[in-house]
Amino acid sequence: MRVAGVEPSPLRRLFPLIVLVAMLGVVAGLAIWARQQDAARRVAESRADLAEQRLVAAEASLTAIARVSAAATATAAAENNLPEMALRRALDLVFEAYKDPSDGKLRALSDAFSPDALGFERTEAEHLISGGMHLAGGTPPQLDVVSSTPGQSGDTLIATHEIWTYDEVDAQNRRIRCVREESEQTYDLRHIAAGWRIENVALSGTTRRSDC
Repeated sequence: MRVAGVEPSPLRRLFPLIVLVAMLGVVAGLAIWARQQDAARRVAESRADLAEQRLVAAEASLTAIARVSAAATATAAAENNLPEMALRRALDLVFEAYKDPSDGKLRALSDAFSPDALGFERTEAEHLISGGMHLAGGTPPQLDVVSSTPGQSGDTLIATHEIWTYDEVDAQNRRIRCVREESEQTYDLRHIAAGWRIENVALSGTTRRSDC
């Protein structure tokens, strides 16, 4: 029971203010905590974005390196196969010349063969020309590369196993004879300004012939 005329104590008068200050402190603390959490979230997101960007950049770099490596490997493989490709093209030209033999066709082979190597290929062509014959060309030559060995002087030695079908016909395309020839040969190819040229041709072992 309150005694009339007695004033409240100072502490009681300050209590509402203390409660208000405490509530304001709590609110301010919560606001600061919320801002800190938001800042931390943004920092984490920024770090995650940066990490993702670095990952994408690393993947792009690895992809570029892989592509360069693959291109270099393909280029090296292509360069290593150039002598073999040149040999196949040269023998294709020989086959075409046998299908329509003439001195002009043989002279056209001089870019692919040295004079000595061309002399090796002329034997069949001269036989055809002298008999007024040509190859029907129904069966292209079969060529398997057994080995390819780079030489010290820049030459490349290519050993092959070959099967040629000489289906000889006359000017009226009447069959004269057909011979199947199987042999092993070694080609010496030299790199020149225009590409690769066959410098020498040598038979290895015994040539096998049979009628076809």
